[in-house]
Amino acid sequence: MRKQTELIKVEDYNEIYNDIKFLLDKAKAQAYKAVDNIKVQTYWQIGERIAREGLQHNERADYGKRLIVNLAKDLGLGKVNLYYMVRFYQVYPIIQTVSEQLSWSHYIELIYLTDKQERCFYEDQSITNRWNVRTLRDKIKNQLYIQTKKQGKLKVIKPLIPAVKPEDVFKEAYHFDFLELKQDFKEKDLKDALLSKFEEFIKELGSDFFIGRREVPVLIGGNYDKIDLELFHAGLLCYILVEIKVEEFKHSHVSQMYSYLNWYKESKWQEGQRLPIGLIICKSKDDETVHYALGKLKNEIFIAEYKTKLPSEKEIEERIRR
Repeated sequence: MRKQTELIKVEDYNEIYNDIKFLLDKAKAQAYKAVDNIKVQTYWQIGERIAREGLQHNERADYGKRLIVNLAKDLGLGKVNLYYMVRFYQVYPIIQTVSEQLSWSHYIELIYLTDKQERCFYEDQSITNRWNVRTLRDKIKNQLYIQTKKQGKLKVIKPLIPAVKPEDVFKEAYHFDFLELKQDFKEKDLKDALLSKFEEFIKELGSDFFIGRREVPVLIGGNYDKIDLELFHAGLLCYILVEIKVEEFKHSHVSQMYSYLNWYKESKWQEGQRLPIGLIICKSKDDETVHYALGKLKNEIFIAEYKTKLPSEKEIEERIRR
């Protein structure tokens, strides 16, 4: 073992010590932030699931309350915290509007601000100025938003205008050859197969589609309908409602979809979003029937065919000749 001939200088040691301590503190902070981001995402999903269950049993006034009481007991979660999660989903129904830079504690302070402009103001200020929860709480208590508004210093939040056009997003036909369906399959078979291979399905639809919910309940005229699939598109900034039919396109498909779109406009649409768009994927379609069925709805509802197998070389050659 070699004998140490020179001791480390104090200033050199302090420098490397401070550098390493900074790196460790930074890593620890990033780890805490990552954990809190997962918590925020998870709590949103829990809130959405509870709210969806409550909507399916809307005829029973006390169902939601009893559900939360039982879940709190069986899961070992606080009842108040479960109410926070449901409220969180109701205030932020689109997960993409939730900021990774804000913690769950921040959102607990924000979700009870009923004025959306005020809530956006505090979100922006918290992110820009890196407010901790205590600072945010004090600013809300001291009515910073109202004072700023009186002084005329409030920034006007303009709705985002997506550059993407709907006609550039949707296809005339979608290829579902990856499903490997048997002959004479039913509508349920097709939907189940698509959902079991959801990743491939989303890839076929195109980029910028966010995975959403299946069989979304909609209450219209006292009756529950279910939308096959609810997606959200990052480029269009809107909900995409998807209906899948194993029959040729019919006029009735449009009226059904239009009622769903109107329900979403009144119940789920938020300022800054594009109005929801419908996508009906059928076994086949006749262009003239589609033209007259849609009329002025061509930018709101899109009709496409699906193909469960790729055409053979012979079929391709015949199509090219035609």
